Amino acid sequence: MTGEREASHIAERFEKMLIPVLAKGDYSLIKTEYVKESGVWYLRAYIRRNDDEALGINDCAYVSRIMSKQLDKADYIEDSYTMEICSGGFMEAAQTEPDPDIPDDDLG
Repeated sequence: MTGEREASHIAERFEKMLIPVLAKGDYSLIKTEYVKESGVWYLRAYIRRNDDEALGINDCAYVSRIMSKQLDKADYIEDSYTMEICSGGFMEAAQTEPDPDIPDDDLG
């Protein structure tokens, strides 16, 4: 049974494997996580393109194919899990500061 500490270690190891792959494809990493949701383990990476173009499904599939092979070879995760390569755009947008020119009552 994977605990919080082990989950953090799994995510960190995944990140170390992922960073060189992203660099070759001109992507960068925003965040990795290994979390259990509704009884299913997810190994996720949130990424972005370095050329400021929108990250598309083909970008995610490209990284996913490479990482799937590397994870199968490394074979360090005992749990059954689903790997997801996701756009980090929504995460970055959520971290931006609110526009001071928009009154609070207009933010919805």
